[in-house]
Amino acid sequence: MLALAFCLGLPVTASANGLEPPYLTILVTHPPKDLELTLVLEDDASQEPFVLQPEPMLWESYYRFYPHIWSPWAPEGTPLQTATLFVKTGGESFSLAVEPKGFTYSNNLVTLDVAGRQLLYGQPWWRIPLLVFLRVALTLLLEGALFWLFGYRLRRSWLVFLLANLITQGAVNVCVHLLVPVATSAYNTLVLGMFLYTPLEIGVLLVEMLAFALLLKEHRKRRAVGCAALANLLSWALGGTLLFLLPI
Repeated sequence: MLALAFCLGLPVTASANGLEPPYLTILVTHPPKDLELTLVLEDDASQEPFVLQPEPMLWESYYRFYPHIWSPWAPEGTPLQTATLFVKTGGESFSLAVEPKGFTYSNNLVTLDVAGRQLLYGQPWWRIPLLVFLRVALTLLLEGALFWLFGYRLRRSWLVFLLANLITQGAVNVCVHLLVPVATSAYNTLVLGMFLYTPLEIGVLLVEMLAFALLLKEHRKRRAVGCAALANLLSWALGGTLLFLLPI
């Protein structure tokens, strides 16, 4: 408390970034093994080429460019220079202009269509629905197996199980995809997993324990609460693993 009061009493002005500086992530789905990406920044006097290194994640790869680290060219708003992406694969090469909007925000995502030789600003429309489906389906399989082992057989019990899990797991995945940057880095995944995913899963645990205790009539409430607690602890571990294994 004394240290805090001392800091507040200092007649000093401090400035800090509330958000990380702008950077560019190039998303490539099913990238060729020999794919090479080079980003060239140009102005009237010089050119700055930067060879981008891949970060593979199952069927995707991410290529990141951090202007504030690699180059004095750190745009604010509309950049003054021209950026060109050079793509080389299969013994062929082509170039694509990167528009200024690709560097405007903190988390800029561009999807490279290698076969079509074009850039999509954002991500494919099917990407998030697919990832949400995979996470929810795997969670339902795990918790459903445990639900069966706890002796629940009635149709009504399974309807309660499905409804509770679809609502809670759907809400968790929507929050993750709304609040977590697309194709985020491993470090950001770790931080967000601790400070975002953990509280969400605690909330899911409490909600499902209450729902099972109130709505499941096939066995005693003690069994229903125990089933919900164990199932959600296991799915918590599975979900945390999937954060690192599946794309976001």
